[in-house]
Amino acid sequence: MKSTVSSFIWIIGFILFMVIIFNCNNNPTNADKFAVTQIVFHSERDGNREIYMMDSDGGNTVRLTENPAMDSNPKWSPAGDKVIFTSNRGGNWDIYILYLEEDTLVRLTSSVGDDLEPDWSPDGNRVVFQSDQNGNNDIYIIDINGENQQQLTESSFADLTPQWSPNGDLIAFVSYRDGNAEIYTMDCDGDNELKLTNSFREDLEPRWSPDGLKIAFSTHRSDDEDIYVMNANGTGQIKISDSPSDDWNPCWLPDGKYIFFYSFVDGEIYRADVTGENLVRLTHSSGSNVDLSVSPDGQTIVFASNRDGDTDIYTMDINGDNLSRLTYISGLDRAPKFRPRLE
Repeated sequence: MKSTVSSFIWIIGFILFMVIIFNCNNNPTNADKFAVTQIVFHSERDGNREIYMMDSDGGNTVRLTENPAMDSNPKWSPAGDKVIFTSNRGGNWDIYILYLEEDTLVRLTSSVGDDLEPDWSPDGNRVVFQSDQNGNNDIYIIDINGENQQQLTESSFADLTPQWSPNGDLIAFVSYRDGNAEIYTMDCDGDNELKLTNSFREDLEPRWSPDGLKIAFSTHRSDDEDIYVMNANGTGQIKISDSPSDDWNPCWLPDGKYIFFYSFVDGEIYRADVTGENLVRLTHSSGSNVDLSVSPDGQTIVFASNRDGDTDIYTMDINGDNLSRLTYISGLDRAPKFRPRLE
């Protein structure tokens, strides 16, 4: 009898021990709970624009901001542990950073003007942005702790949409200083400005290739907007798209092999080689497919589409297969971006 009771107690103890071990191994820490592939986006599903995060299959949606103002255009930090976004909660547009692991929101800028279009430095320690705080849109940089703000450009015309190069040495931006929009680069301290384009129409949306050797951009130098690619010094400009309407939003595959873009002629997403060859239509819908972004592993595209009446988030393979709708709640869902791959 004693032996039976002892065995029973031993079994119960072993079961309790295993339950504790299981729970410890399956109860994520603050760092672990963001380890799956995730997408950040903004949504108006709750009446105003807020920042949300979800898994790449559409599950586990989390509302990250809650404010009666507009929170827009989130971007992951290079390490994937922070999200930067713009908000007018202070009366004008400023830049904020969400520290996800600490669940902390920090206001990065607080100027009298509008601070917009933030982009992370590759090391994640600084942010470049455009601001009209001195009466004209110029390019600024700031440390992520809010210190050492520096004005990089100072022209009488607008300097806009800065993009940090992958190696952190250069910043590409658009300037109207020559009467129309042209693309420039400069050192990250504002020195050595170099004009890369020189057309009689607008050149916009500079996007660095993953290796930093080329820049894709949209241009209106023809009768419509097309996608071009050039070397980082402005030479070797190649026309990638040639549709009868506007092509926008160039986006690189992580290995630099393909460029994806949105075409206004039919609202669809296309893919082309960097040589401009092998153009492939990836979406086939009656709506518009915009805000495309490619996953870090180069296998999946996430985008926003109104093909089903509302504007929701979708994913598909880079060849257009395996279309999946991720969001279904009424309200505009836009600006989705994959979380960077964790090292």
